[in-house]
Amino acid sequence: MLPRVEYSVTVPVSVDTAFRAFQNFDRLLHRGIYSEITWTEGSPWQVGSRVRFVLEKPIPASVSAVVSSSSPPRAVGLIHHALGITAEEHVTFGPDLKGGARIHVSFEFLGSSPDLSQETVHAAISFLAKDALDTVVELCEPRRMSPASGE
Repeated sequence: MLPRVEYSVTVPVSVDTAFRAFQNFDRLLHRGIYSEITWTEGSPWQVGSRVRFVLEKPIPASVSAVVSSSSPPRAVGLIHHALGITAEEHVTFGPDLKGGARIHVSFEFLGSSPDLSQETVHAAISFLAKDALDTVVELCEPRRMSPASGE
């Protein structure tokens, strides 16, 4: 069985709005974690499109990723490559029974880094998975939503 990281959050907005918030990479910048996120090939969020993430922490690295699946607004998948590690990410969006939307992310990864232990790799992927969804939660907080959004 491959190493796996999973994390889920709920947000007080519709599934469509949660999906759009996840697609907004600006939420990840200017916080000392990512210094750059650039689409390098194809149209953003289309299957086969490529994106590069430049990490400052938890580990300085350049991560290349390709969109492997996209079913708006319900799911998106990416395959990431960095430091000798390949990680498959699946993100799903669905209604929460208490209202709003539930977002779930899972990463399965393989490979080994010549410079990092498996524990360090697991901790870094866990940190980034949590950060990715926690920033969606922050973006979807009622005080951050614009009145025009209808949420």
